[in-house]
Amino acid sequence: MFAWIDLAISVLKLVNAIISWAQSQQMIDEGRQQVIAEVAAQIQAKVTARDKIKDEVDGMSEDQVNKELSGLVDPPGGSKS
Repeated sequence: MFAWIDLAISVLKLVNAIISWAQSQQMIDEGRQQVIAEVAAQIQAKVTARDKIKDEVDGMSEDQVNKELSGLVDPPGGSKS
């Protein structure tokens, strides 16, 4: 009689362990998906900024581009060596 009760308890413990493992795996997968979504959003923001800058530069004359680039090397108010 007690053997059946012990067997039933063991089966329930095993089922509980399997369910806990499955839930843990699901939580890990959800975390991975969240991280992937965050990184994808960061990449998309950078691509959008790049495209905006590219469009602005494409609309500039060569002299305007050179003037802007020289401003990066020698910032306004900076000293020239």
